[in-house]
Formats: sequence, C-alpha cells, structure tokens
Amino acid sequence: MAILRRFCVLVVFLVPVLAPAQSEDEKLREKQLRQARVTQQVIADIPNFKLGGNRAYIYAKAGSLIWKTDQKLAGDLFRRAVTELINAQSVAEGARKSTPNNELLTGQGPRHQILNAIAIYDAEFALDSLYRTRPAAVERAISSRAYAQNKSGSSYGYNNFHLAQNELNLEQQFLRRAAEQNPNRAAGLLKESLKKGLSNETIEALKKLHSIDPGVAKELADEVVAKLVGKNFIAGNQPDHNLIQLSTMILSDFIRERQPNEKALKFDDLSIKSLADKLIAFHLETAPRYGNYYFQSIIPIAEKLAPGTVKRLKSLERSNPHRGWGNDPDVQKLMQENPTADKLIAEAKRFPVENRSQIYQTAANKMSDAGDYAGALALLNDNFSDEALENAVNSLNWYYAHHLMNQQKFSEAERLIDEFPDNNRIVALIQLANTVFNKNNIENKAYALSLLGKARSQLSDTLGNSNELTQYSQLITAYGGIEPAEAFRMSEPLMPQLNELCEASIIVQAFQGAQNIQQGEMLIVNGAHFGFYLDVNVFQKLAEIDFERTINLIETFSRREMRVYLKLVLAESIAN
Repeated sequence: MAILRRFCVLVVFLVPVLAPAQSEDEKLREKQLRQARVTQQVIADIPNFKLGGNRAYIYAKAGSLIWKTDQKLAGDLFRRAVTELINAQSVAEGARKSTPNNELLTGQGPRHQILNAIAIYDAEFALDSLYRTRPAAVERAISSRAYAQNKSGSSYGYNNFHLAQNELNLEQQFLRRAAEQNPNRAAGLLKESLKKGLSNETIEALKKLHSIDPGVAKELADEVVAKLVGKNFIAGNQPDHNLIQLSTMILSDFIRERQPNEKALKFDDLSIKSLADKLIAFHLETAPRYGNYYFQSIIPIAEKLAPGTVKRLKSLERSNPHRGWGNDPDVQKLMQENPTADKLIAEAKRFPVENRSQIYQTAANKMSDAGDYAGALALLNDNFSDEALENAVNSLNWYYAHHLMNQQKFSEAERLIDEFPDNNRIVALIQLANTVFNKNNIENKAYALSLLGKARSQLSDTLGNSNELTQYSQLITAYGGIEPAEAFRMSEPLMPQLNELCEASIIVQAFQGAQNIQQGEMLIVNGAHFGFYLDVNVFQKLAEIDFERTINLIETFSRREMRVYLKLVLAESIAN
C-alpha cells in the first residue's frame, strides 16, 4: 500500500491550492483535485480484483493518469502493471488445457492495451516490457523458418504470420514513440526500428528520421523500397495487407503535390517505378480472386506512374463485387461536381443499377433543400419499391428534418418527426430539443423541455430492450444540458435494473464459456462488456453538472468492474 500512501500525499498537496484565486485557475485546480481523488479510489480498489489482467490494466491506466504530476509514482505503477501482466501470463500458461484460447497466451488484447497505455508516456520502458512479456507463441511465430524466409510460401499458418506481424508493428510503434520522447537517442532508435522489418510504422519512422538526418533517411528509404520490390504480396494464401498498405503509402506520398520549399523525404525514381509496377501488376492479377479494396488508392498511382494500366484497373474496379457506390471513381467525380438534382437524375441511368440508388437519394435530398419535398417523394416512389422505398423515404425524412432545423422551422420539423417510425422518432425529438435549446437557451427552454417530455412519454418506466437503454441514455444526456436536475432523477431509478442485467449477463456468459468472464469477474481491459451497451457519455455529462452526485451514482453499481471502469473514464475525460 506504499503507492497508495504516496498518492494520498499528492492529493493532500493539491487541496490547499483551491484557495480563492483567478476563476480559470481555480477551475483547473478543482479538475486536478477531482482527477486525483478518483484515481486514488481506483488505485485503492486494485488489490480487490481477482484477475491479474485487470490489476495490470488498472495500474497502467492509473500511471498514465498521474504521469504529468508525479512521474516517479507513475513509473512505479507502470512497473507493477508489467509484473501483474507477467504473473497473469504464467497463470494462463498453467491453465492452458482448460482455456487454450486465452489472449494472454498469444500476447494480444490485454497485453497490447497495457503496453500501449505505458508507451504513451514511457515508450522505452514499454519496449523493454514488450520483450519481457513476449509469450512463447509469439516467439515461435517470429522465429519460424517460413517467416524468416520472406513469407513467400504457404507452408505455415496465416495465424503465425499475423502474430509475428502484430508484434513487429507494436515494436516499431514503441521505437518511434521512444524516439519522439528522447531526442538525444532519436536517430539511433529510428534506425533500429527500420532494420527490424517492414510495417505500417515504417513510413512514419522514415519521415521522422529524415527530419533528423536526411542522408541516412534517404539511404534507408531506398533499402525499404528495394525490400518491398523483392517481397511477395501473398502470405499464407492471403494478401499481405501490411506490405500492400506500406507500398501504397510510400507511392501515394511520392506522387503527392509538394510545396515549393518543402524538404520532403525522397525515394529513388527507378525503384519507385519498380514498386509501382509490382503493386499494380499484383492488383491486376489478384483482384478477381481476392476482390481487393485498394483501387481508390492504386488508380491515382497508376495515373502518375503507369498510365497504360489505368483502363484495366478501372474496368476491374467496376466489376469488383465488394465495391460500393462510394468507391466508384466515376460516381465520386459526379458527386464532387456538386451537380443539380436534374443533372443527377439525368446521369443516373448511365451507372450500374447498384449505384443508382444513392444518386437518386442525393437528388431527392437536393430537391427537398430547394423546397420541393413533394417532388423528392415522387422521385423516390418512381425509382424504389418495397423495403428499399421505405428506407429511402426514411432517409429523406431524416435529411429534410435536419434541413428544417437548420432553417429554424422547428414546428414544421416537429410535425415531420411525429410521423417517423417508432425507432427513429425519439432520437429525432431529442436532436430537435437540443437544436431548439442551443439556438436560444432562455427563450426556447420551455419548448425544448416539451420536446424532451414528448420523447420521454414514449418510453416505458422499465427498460424493455437494449434500444430503450440507448434512448434513455440519449434522453438523460439531453436533460443534462437543459434541465440537469431531471437528468439525475431519470438516472437513479435505472441503477437497480442495470445491476440485475449485469449480474444475469455474467452468469449466462460464464455458463457459455465466454473468455471475458473468468473466476466470476469481467475483464475490463478491452472496454465495457457488461451484457449491455453502457454509454459513458452519460456519466461524463452528469459529472460536469454535479461531480459528487455522479460519483455516488457510480457507487450504486454492484460490480466493482463497472465502478472502476467508469471512474477511469471520468478521470481520463478530466485529463483530456
């Protein structure tokens, strides 16, 4: 408990600063005190958690919260986090037979979250901890012969490649962060990073090194391109998206327009041309097989570096079954011209059927903007049917309602919203209430409250499903900005229902063998898995209104995991 005692001293130190001072300074110090108090409560609760993964995660998050005020204490918390992580990995290894899919055994999930939280403030320690906490499965993936030999064949599992690549990505990310945090060692750390291998971090590391030592950066940049030219873009019978994305990023950076005096990282022209030819040839060959999603980036590269291939690339892009209207360059070009509704209607017929719906929808929106809502409805009725027509009309109504709000035609918007389907009406009324109130929070307050009252009247007193919980959360947040006392009056009766739902969810998930429930405790490292979606924005809004009452509300949750998770969220929101 030495850490907790030291932290209590820090909290006490902050209290006298709350003496009368300038208004802004007082507000800042009050926020600091609130954050310190909540963090103290979180740290005090850590020993009560059963799972080492939870203890490790909370130590890491608490350390990141106090780094700016006490780096020494934060460092102690980071070290405890890593110790707890190692212990949790040992426990998982011992229970491998009963829980073979535990993410601690593959170094994913919890380990990444914990080390990332540390790396934001102490990347060198995170990097050292990355090596110390590397599980056997990751070591095997990295050292496998196939991985070392350019990943050129399919004689090893794609999972091994995935594990090894994730580890490399994380390692290079930490090396780059360490370079940013320690300018004196930046050049050496970045060169070490670039020699480790290729990842999405490579281009950023090259750019950072270029700002320090342009000559070395140019030499390493040419080595990177040469490696990419010699690599196989297939790994384990699947596209190697890491190499494809890195190649695309380098080529896109090469062809972009530069400012006259910009001292940008440069690549060898011939090597870049070879890389472009390789990447384009890969897409031309494999697009029918894999349905690649990179055409939007590849076509501009081809236009600059291999214009003879553009026609074939566009043809393949149009036939790509995974393409949506937003990825069709011709549709994009049409939309970028900001055409009139008449032009959109005239042009729609020259596009494939699957792309026409969005064109007609956009034309209908433009007609409603011009005041021809009836004409917009007629257009949709002429070109849609059945469920597609219902969805199109709902979309137009949403759009037109926002148009009316922006025109301050609030009564017209309300009448339109009253005709919305049940699932949309409550949310739309809440949005209208916020718009009305924000326009004039004195004169319009009564009207805004009447809109919230109408929305509230359409909800039952008890939660019937997850959608109603979402609507309740949105309603509470809206009341928080308009009538704060009502926000708390709505929140407090929900707590017993949420506790009941959470306890029931844990029993069911544990019975089904869910990995996020162990020893009767929820893993909070990857977020809130309480059996329902809990909108943390509600508690952040309530905390702005009445911090003490919000903390007391959080304390009514029966599960420690929920209480600590929400306190961490509040502390982070204050810090940010």
